[in-house]
Amino acid sequence: MPRAERIYLVPCECSERIRATAGQAGERLACPACGLGVDVPRFRDLTACERERPATLPRAARWDAGRGLLLAGIAGAVVSATLAVSLVRVGSLFFPQPPELPLIRDAVARAPLTDIQAAWQSLASTGVRRPATQDEHRLEQFARTTSGVVTLLWVLAGVGTATALAGVAMLMTAGARS
Repeated sequence: MPRAERIYLVPCECSERIRATAGQAGERLACPACGLGVDVPRFRDLTACERERPATLPRAARWDAGRGLLLAGIAGAVVSATLAVSLVRVGSLFFPQPPELPLIRDAVARAPLTDIQAAWQSLASTGVRRPATQDEHRLEQFARTTSGVVTLLWVLAGVGTATALAGVAMLMTAGARS
């Protein structure tokens, strides 16, 4: 990192302060305000003069409440939305899937006509009502629970988005003040 040269402020009789560096110690400088010649003290005496304060450089971005809210809101919204979208797909891994329509049609096409007629007459007289299997009960419970959890996750994603927007608003108002 380059070192800045120290600048000392040497007082003039007109109360103006003249900028001088250590390399100018012992020289005579003209005052820019009144034109009077001012002797710059020797180096050992120059350090007694007031030093010029360096101009404040813009600081690196600090982590303030606005940036914290922005990061937390975006992270919360992304995680919640990702979980909400993927939760239904994860549930299908735990439950047996019903056979596909082409498989059913293929099985009916291969069955003897007498078996098809007997199955049709049985269904026509009794209907298709039957008690749910244990897997179907579990799937129904999972669907109800998943529906509530997914709704909660979408609400959390909305809260995360609102938090991120609040962070953006804080950053914009802080930027307008400076």
